[in-house]
Amino acid sequence: MEREQDKAAKQRRKEEGRRRARLIAAEREKTKDPATSLATKKTRSRHGARNQHRHKHFARWLLDRFPQLRHNGRNNRAEGDKPPADAVPAIEVERGTSEFCGHVLDIACGKGELSARLAMCHNLSVVAVDPREADFAKVFEDLVVPKLPKKWQERIQVRQEEDPQFVQKEMNTRVRQMITCFDEYSVESCEDLKRAISGSCLMIGLHADNATEAIVDAALQYRKPFVVVPCCVFPRLFSSRVIRGEDGRCIPVRTHEQFCQFLIQKDPRLIMEKLPFEGRNIAIWWNGEAV
Repeated sequence: MEREQDKAAKQRRKEEGRRRARLIAAEREKTKDPATSLATKKTRSRHGARNQHRHKHFARWLLDRFPQLRHNGRNNRAEGDKPPADAVPAIEVERGTSEFCGHVLDIACGKGELSARLAMCHNLSVVAVDPREADFAKVFEDLVVPKLPKKWQERIQVRQEEDPQFVQKEMNTRVRQMITCFDEYSVESCEDLKRAISGSCLMIGLHADNATEAIVDAALQYRKPFVVVPCCVFPRLFSSRVIRGEDGRCIPVRTHEQFCQFLIQKDPRLIMEKLPFEGRNIAIWWNGEAV
């Protein structure tokens, strides 16, 4: 009986995720400027080329700003292997610990490129949250491996020749996905999500769309270090968001700049910083310290 209820609840979360995805897509179409869309189409390939290493630069920035990640690595490499140039030394993780022990919580992970990179290149345990299922092994092979140094591509190729399921097996031990939305309702009602937040060492939302504010609120509530990189604002979907102007008037949040200001005003401990890649690159973060 309990299994049937769990299955039904999981199916409801999936359907809610699909519904929200449709709403977000419709909202994007409504707010799209035709002139901007045309310009974007003309320059998209070049912009994509400039931004292809975004996840690599972001991962390096995370390791610099959140040193605790260097002490949460998993010791899964074969003897004699060395970490890639942008990886951190692996620290032995105590066997038999909880599944939610010091993991990175990657919220609105999308295709899963950041999760795959953190897990395989930086030897971290990751719990990824998204209403759409991701194939992390395929993403790692298709999107991450081609960007790695040549010698590491060759090493991975050798391991795959020895065991064609090498990447999939490693990914299964390092990444767990929760197929659900991340919003105020989910955080309050889903016990699995609550445990994932409680057991995390860092919460991440890289272009997390409508989950961005929920990440900030949950991180402050659970006192967890976090970083969000806001992207879309969705002013019609979140029409109640306002900021205070210099004259004290309430200004509706409609632009990316206003959204960043709205988030940073939630707590005086929060920091705003520009990240080392192009596009939407303003991070709002907190290291989890009281002062």
